[in-house]
Amino acid sequence: MAILPPEKLTPFAQLDAYAMDPMPYAWGELLAPFSPPLPREGEVILASFFGDVFVEDPDGAVWWVNGLESRVDRIAINRDKAVERIGAEHLVMLKTKLLEQMIVADRLLPVGMLYGLKVARSEGGKYHPDNVGTAPVADAFTYMGEQFRRKDAPPPAEAAAAAAPAQQRKPGFWGRKT
Repeated sequence: MAILPPEKLTPFAQLDAYAMDPMPYAWGELLAPFSPPLPREGEVILASFFGDVFVEDPDGAVWWVNGLESRVDRIAINRDKAVERIGAEHLVMLKTKLLEQMIVADRLLPVGMLYGLKVARSEGGKYHPDNVGTAPVADAFTYMGEQFRRKDAPPPAEAAAAAAPAQQRKPGFWGRKT
């Protein structure tokens, strides 16, 4: 079996099928831990089922909050360029193939929940259905925001915990039963 390059891995559906309805959520509160660098004002234009949020700032630039990777990046100078880039990089930005695998496995996401990794990539976890759990949206963003804030300056106790063998660590947030 050949490994297909990303440009051959087209999404099964239109890209908006891989996004959730952003309307019912208080994004200002959910995204507060990511500011700065995320601007304090803006409009959520797209949110994925994996917690990727795309925010258009007052100047028209679009920012990507990638909570699972603890990153915030300015990805485009305007909405049109952002849509173009998301279309080209949907595998990473919307995790389209992983979402398709979750649907095929009949692991549909209930309303008000997000998918996430049980074991973070930074700890050797993979974007694979066996490593995906769920959590309520508010709890997920609280957790991702805490991870984002700790990323640059971990306290000494966390540095010691990170050095501990993996089998002694507690499971991550996404592995908890809610």
